[in-house]
Amino acid sequence: MGIKFTTEQQEVIDRRNCNILVSAAAGSGKTAVLVERIITRLTKDNPPLNVDQLLIVTFTEAAAAEMKERIHDAIENLLEKEPGNEHLQRQASLIYSAQITTIHSFCLSVIREHFHTIDLEPGFRVADEGEIKLLKYDVVGELLETCYAEGRKEFIDFVECYTAGKKDDELEQMILRLHEFASGYPKPEEWLDSCISNYKAGERYFENIVTDVKRYLKDLRAKLDYMICQCEEEGPKAYLGALHTDAQFLEKLFLAKDYREMSALFQDLKWQSLTSNRDKSVPEEVVKRIQKMRNDMKSQVGALKDDYFYRAPEELIADMEKAVANMAVLAELVKRFGELFQEKKQSRNVIDFTDMEHYALAILEHETVAEEYRNRYAEIMIDEYQDSNLIQEALLTAVSRISRGIYNIFMVGDVKQSIYSFRLSRPDLFMGKYATYDKEKGNKQRIDLHKNFRSRESVLTSTNYVFHQIMRGDLGGIQYDDEAALYPGAKYPENPKDQTELLLLQQEELPDKNAREWEARLVARRIKELVGSHLITDKTTGELRPAEYGDIVVLTRSLKGWTDVFSRVLSKEGIPIHTDSRSGYYETLEIKLLLDYLRILDNPYQDIPLVAVLTSVFGDVTNEELAELKINGEKNSFYERIREYAQSGEKEALVRKLTKFLEQLDSFRRRICYLPIQELLRDIMQETGYEDFISAMPGGEQRGANLAML
Repeated sequence: MGIKFTTEQQEVIDRRNCNILVSAAAGSGKTAVLVERIITRLTKDNPPLNVDQLLIVTFTEAAAAEMKERIHDAIENLLEKEPGNEHLQRQASLIYSAQITTIHSFCLSVIREHFHTIDLEPGFRVADEGEIKLLKYDVVGELLETCYAEGRKEFIDFVECYTAGKKDDELEQMILRLHEFASGYPKPEEWLDSCISNYKAGERYFENIVTDVKRYLKDLRAKLDYMICQCEEEGPKAYLGALHTDAQFLEKLFLAKDYREMSALFQDLKWQSLTSNRDKSVPEEVVKRIQKMRNDMKSQVGALKDDYFYRAPEELIADMEKAVANMAVLAELVKRFGELFQEKKQSRNVIDFTDMEHYALAILEHETVAEEYRNRYAEIMIDEYQDSNLIQEALLTAVSRISRGIYNIFMVGDVKQSIYSFRLSRPDLFMGKYATYDKEKGNKQRIDLHKNFRSRESVLTSTNYVFHQIMRGDLGGIQYDDEAALYPGAKYPENPKDQTELLLLQQEELPDKNAREWEARLVARRIKELVGSHLITDKTTGELRPAEYGDIVVLTRSLKGWTDVFSRVLSKEGIPIHTDSRSGYYETLEIKLLLDYLRILDNPYQDIPLVAVLTSVFGDVTNEELAELKINGEKNSFYERIREYAQSGEKEALVRKLTKFLEQLDSFRRRICYLPIQELLRDIMQETGYEDFISAMPGGEQRGANLAML
């Protein structure tokens, strides 16, 4: 029995002859609908397309592989019903060469087919990210050395303004970040030039400030209205006089005509003190809450003043005019870096991801090449469109048939997921189309998929409640209204315990103030309560069953600083845990220790990694023995002290440990010059017994997998 699609999903499958933007919320069956649209185009359109007439762009290689597999399975299922269908047989063979790919893989195919149009050497290779990163740092270092040698006054003035201390680390990062950002534009040099001109537009700059400040004031006024309402209903009424004065001041700020008027109001800012509360009937926690909210509001207004109104408008304009020269130097540095970086890559005959996009765009600027692709692809389908950037937009528009007046681009995404900001993505591209595409007619149409088939109604209700409060068009560019909200699309077996929970942890009440550690403990306790008792719907059978550890996921605002804490606490509580975090990966005990061992193989005169390795399974030195080494030694470096003690130390057990440790260390150091790093790591793990030791630890299977990945 086939899938029964909703009215909106069927519209996505059937609509033709226009550009289509599908706003697909989380869990809305986007992939299933996309596959069905493709199959329909291959089997039911008149005439039906061949699968190699579609360019299907996904965000990752894994997503592309999954999409290709699902299309292949759908074709095979149809062939079982119609084994003699020659068109389907052809699709089954063409699927392997179809362009179901990432944007970078598509760019690479364009370059390989037409490298001669941009005079690119055909034997190029794609450099890995590590190689490119090292090359960038080499190039930016050479560039700055050259600039210092030239000694131009403009450069020296710029360095004095924007670097601290004797190192150029901040300056290097500034150049690298700006170069990366500029690379997301089809013409990076033009964008850099526009940045300089922005510093000359003083009045426009002030208009933007006023707009931003008024948006903040709107939020502050809402908080103030809440305080006034609370004081009128619960008290303390003594605070109302000061709060009404605050409201009048915020209203004056909001009604200010321009920056100068707003600046004058900020300069005259004086807060009225709260009158003492003599009404003992008002609970103390209510009084403290109002006081805290007002102090927070005053701090936020003060921050606006410090950020935007710290000097007179004329002085700010003068500062911006002075900054024009510095911005010109920075733009020139970025351009020179780009040229040098390009020369270095060409000398090695390598390209990177950015080159793929820019080279492909340069190739498609040749009209004959662009026409070849326009003739080849009847439709361009873009998944995760909210993560597209300007250069990708230009690329895919170039191979579409829009220049012929034929609208054949199909885009699907969810702008609410654009917060992840992958690879210089520009969610404003999605929002621009979302606001201008018609829902019923025209060459550019929009279809909204807001039914969620993944979550229970209680989850969606809670999500909608939170997002309605915090997502607005003037803050983040997304208005979370009824059109953006999530609606239940599937029914699950009833379970009265399926309610959204909010677990609160009061940080000020924690004994050691380590909020993350305590939060992880709270989560661990709740996980143990859920496992084995809470009923969930089994994905395979559709029946209710007790929850298992594998059914639970922990989401955090960011991985950095959280993954290691949660991994440690949950593992300590006996809860099996898996994380995809790279930062957390390098912070795991087994990886950290092995990296420390590599550090001392490179340079044993590093005391901190040396002590870490010595006191581990590699050295088996106790804290007392460590103190013995520290006390009984004349050498400055710890490495020299352990060498000295291994030859003439008093405690035989410690001498034996150090002798064995140093013999292994010297043996591995000799191998560095001829062994590939992966073989050296393998020798270290096997000859020291480190691999067996790690496998015997709690969570040994996962730890062993971590070592294998390293």
